[in-house]
Amino acid sequence: MRRRILIVLLALGTVGGYASGIASLRYRSHCRRAWMEARTPHQCPPCSGSAEAPAPPGPR
Repeated sequence: MRRRILIVLLALGTVGGYASGIASLRYRSHCRRAWMEARTPHQCPPCSGSAEAPAPPGPR
């Protein structure tokens, strides 16, 4: 009986550890994406649908 409880606790700890790791990776990706979005407008002009398209290159 004691052995079975120990196995269950170890299995739950393993599943919980993996879940915590995956949640941490997802959180970091959201933070990294937010940081890049906050930083990007300062480096390049905003991309919008109302911007004029560049003229096609002329004949050679």
